[in-house]
Amino acid sequence: MEVWKIIKKYWEKKSFKIFIGLLIIILLIAPFSAITVNDKLDENIVNVAKQKIGTTILNGTDVIEDSNIQRYPTATNLAYLIDDIGQIDILGLFLSVSTGTVNVPISEITEEGISDSGIATGLNGPGVLVVENGKISVKFPKNFLWGTSVPYTYAVKTENGLSVVENNKTIKSISGDNINNNTVPHEFIPSDDILNWYKKADVGDKLAIEYGLSNFSDGRNSLSPTEVKYFFGEEIYNYLTLYPLNTPILVHMYDYKEKSSESFYSYLGSYPEYNDANRAHNAKQFVNAWNNTIIPPGSTSSGKNIVIFTTSRDPKAPGGGASHGVCPPARALRAAVLNQNFPLPVGMNWDFEAVRYGFNPSSGIKVTNTGDVPVKIVMWTEGEGTSMVICSKIVELVPN
Repeated sequence: MEVWKIIKKYWEKKSFKIFIGLLIIILLIAPFSAITVNDKLDENIVNVAKQKIGTTILNGTDVIEDSNIQRYPTATNLAYLIDDIGQIDILGLFLSVSTGTVNVPISEITEEGISDSGIATGLNGPGVLVVENGKISVKFPKNFLWGTSVPYTYAVKTENGLSVVENNKTIKSISGDNINNNTVPHEFIPSDDILNWYKKADVGDKLAIEYGLSNFSDGRNSLSPTEVKYFFGEEIYNYLTLYPLNTPILVHMYDYKEKSSESFYSYLGSYPEYNDANRAHNAKQFVNAWNNTIIPPGSTSSGKNIVIFTTSRDPKAPGGGASHGVCPPARALRAAVLNQNFPLPVGMNWDFEAVRYGFNPSSGIKVTNTGDVPVKIVMWTEGEGTSMVICSKIVELVPN
């Protein structure tokens, strides 16, 4: 009874009668229409996306531009009209009846990761907008996602000072006598270091002062420093800034277990001719440089870029000095790496003095992961002074 009251109420409205009339006309002409939706969707399907293909996407992001969706004759696509009804899309219904055309439902032009209303959903991490099989999808990261650190902001020496350049655009110019913490972006490079670089650099030389991420393992677009922090967090960005440029950075880990390999040990020992205190310091610095370094499969990484080693006199070394004390931890690292059947690290040799002259024990040594899963280098020390024990092992990050 209530239903008939509602129908009677609306029937008294002229607009409702027009709506019903148009709907009847559409139903009558439907059998005679020869126009149908092509099986092949619009080749410009990318225009339906609100963001560029390759954009990093979070849950809840609206990714479909409704106004760019193709429209087809309502008469021969009543199923699409019914979809509007099911979605309670009043505006869509009105347009369908008044124009004689109807939108292709969002579900017809999208696949995984996008709801029927065009919202990114069900992601276990920052997804990426893609086109697959002629449809738009938001692919969530698999167990692991990594990118490569790249320079994003440069300091460029000029005739009168330096320019701060971001994305090939100068955003700031600073005079040579005004380089300090207040004028130069220095999130992870102290302005004193920038000033020292400036004094030694030639006009046109560049210094990277902010890093972004590029060359992602799933092909997504490059990210600025701000975007790295937004999508993956401050901790990932801080990790990124510790390593040299072009280092592979694991930014997402999901549903995995850690599998530890055998631990390997070496001993510092006493070589007073090279200053045992300096040697102990350098051994710990080597451990700090490499501990918790993560290397994705098929990639190469060095240790941290911020570690400083102490030089001791050594007549045999080029320049008359060397960072003695780094060879014991290098032997432990070498043993753990070779135990994984990885190649001998660049900057090392097979000798007792494991680090080659001329290679920085952190940023100069490079370990290559030839395995199928990411690995984490774990290093630590036990004891102090010349009796110090240096330990190393490789931990595999194995997807479940």
